[in-house]
Amino acid sequence: MGYFYAALSAFMAGILIVASKWVMSELSALAMSVLVFPIGSIVLAVVSLPKQRYRRILELDRRAWGWSLAFSGLAFVAIWAHWEGIKLMDPTLASFVNRSETIVTIALGMIFLGERFSKKEGWGATLVLIGIVVMKITFRGEYSTGFCVVLLSALLFGGAEFIAKIAVRYVDPLSLSLIRTVANSVLFGVAALLFGVSFAGLEKVWWGVLLVAIAGPVITRPLYLYALKYLAISKVALINQSQPVFVALLALIALQQMPAPREILGGLFVIGGCLVVIIHRRRQK
Repeated sequence: MGYFYAALSAFMAGILIVASKWVMSELSALAMSVLVFPIGSIVLAVVSLPKQRYRRILELDRRAWGWSLAFSGLAFVAIWAHWEGIKLMDPTLASFVNRSETIVTIALGMIFLGERFSKKEGWGATLVLIGIVVMKITFRGEYSTGFCVVLLSALLFGGAEFIAKIAVRYVDPLSLSLIRTVANSVLFGVAALLFGVSFAGLEKVWWGVLLVAIAGPVITRPLYLYALKYLAISKVALINQSQPVFVALLALIALQQMPAPREILGGLFVIGGCLVVIIHRRRQK
């Protein structure tokens, strides 16, 4: 189930990235965020009603709240940087750069959680990292600003996912998603008040905003957190490397943007590495 959740999360993240790129052709990253997270909060709140999840959240102890809020705060900065970067560059290339979070996530998991790879899983990890390098070779000078912003978001996401892995020990994934989404609604609202925001052009992309809200806070993030509950953080990070492949296919269909040959080659390395990890893990069980 952990592998299923991780793979489905990667696919939904692909939809999220391509849809957000289209929405930000009319809106700023901040304007989109101000709309997306309240919508996501409402949907998650409605989903939580039948299971009385509010009672569970209110009964959380200080440790659970501490990890949940730390995750939410770091995710807020990472998400803002991520979407600002996507606005500045091709979505497929942005997704490739964002995979750098794997290095951070795996390193933190090994250092603080005692996670280790077997030799065969190590070969899979090596293939994934080779794929990332091959894809990054294709970057051109005009992407330097976007590259730096997305790379920063990747480092922040790596730290956020590490904190999330600890948080799901004390909070169920859907409740943690609800806390994170509501917290981000408040934080982006405060940012909008401080920096100002314009919604001019919303009438052209309103349904895209709804798609981003559903694909992101409501589906992608809960799936990823469920994957963290079932799998080691390093395994989830590796399976999530398939995300750029989904982004490339969706960008080709929706935005008519074709990845370069080296990007495709790197994507094949990424998929191959993920398959090595999955197959070997199943044999171990």
